[in-house]
Parts: sequence; structure tokens; C-alpha cells
Amino acid sequence: MTLLEQQRFLEGITHIRDVDFLSWQGWEQLMAWVRRQAWRGDFFGGEKIPSRLLYPKSLTQELISYMAA
Repeated sequence: MTLLEQQRFLEGITHIRDVDFLSWQGWEQLMAWVRRQAWRGDFFGGEKIPSRLLYPKSLTQELISYMAA
């Protein structure tokens, strides 16, 4: 999946527009969106945010993998 396809996929599921999800601003908005979801515990694997999700690129990749499964 190209970066543009990733961007479009995330825009489609989150309805967040005009933000680069690989930027820190994008990370903050995407993480806020994830925290509001009912499935956040399954995604995080518990209460704490795993350290691998503390970076924009890894958060987008993990979220896309989780949502596409």
C-alpha cells in the first residue's frame, strides 16, 4: 500500500481530513480518534499504549493492519 493509499484509507475510516497521518499533528489526531473507539482495548492490548505506537509511521501501519484484518 502506497503512502497515498494509506492516507486515503485512514481518511475514509476516521473522517479526519487535511492532515498528514505521518506527521506528529496527524499522530495526535489519529490517536485521539483511536481512544474514542470501542475496540481500543483490543487494539492497544490493554490499558497502556504500547511503545511501538508512539510514532506516526508505526501507528498508521499498525492501525491499517488492524482495520484491514
